[in-house]
Amino acid sequence: MPFHLGPELKRAINRTDIFRLLRAGTRHHGFNFFILLRHADLGAKLNANRDVVLTNFEEESRNDFLALLFEHEDADLRRLYSSITPFVWMRSDHPDLERNPAFSRYECMMSVPLHTPEGKRFHLILTGQRELPTEKETAEVMLDMLRIFNQFYEKILANENTGKLTAREREVVKWTSEGKTSAEIAIILGLSEHTINSHITAAVRKLNAVNRVHLVTIAFRNGLVF
Repeated sequence: MPFHLGPELKRAINRTDIFRLLRAGTRHHGFNFFILLRHADLGAKLNANRDVVLTNFEEESRNDFLALLFEHEDADLRRLYSSITPFVWMRSDHPDLERNPAFSRYECMMSVPLHTPEGKRFHLILTGQRELPTEKETAEVMLDMLRIFNQFYEKILANENTGKLTAREREVVKWTSEGKTSAEIAIILGLSEHTINSHITAAVRKLNAVNRVHLVTIAFRNGLVF
């Protein structure tokens, strides 16, 4: 059945709010994990620091999962990131992977392709231990995630296209330039480590950086930190 978003959808105005909606929607539809990926430019290799937008994977698990998607020889796995229509991958359909421990947590993977009005592509991949979704369930997942992504675009992504850092992002970049870790910055600013990482990810994307070191270099060059 569809995920009841209610008034929480309209109240979602930052990345933490959207993260909570995606996590709740993921669980509602019987999945365990989600990862929202920005589609890399044609011919470019996915960069986790730049192209992972939101996820409830821990960092090590996230990297392992991305390795499964982009380094495994299974062609259907790659379709999760390239298909322009919803695509479902089931481990049970691949007997050669049944005994592979790397896939033990991922019985079912579902990709929901998304895009902004400017044509920028994203993929939301849901995964976990559940049975094959019916056509009705697939449609419900698609609709729910489209509604959340639309709110994400209107409240966050559209503003990010300006390339300007928010006051909080500048503050986080400043502490990063002083060698503080996300955990340390979270304590200093009274925020969660997840929120700090979200600010860093947004700043990396806005300044077209490839990692934190590059981010700090660009920020110094542009006079964003002193």
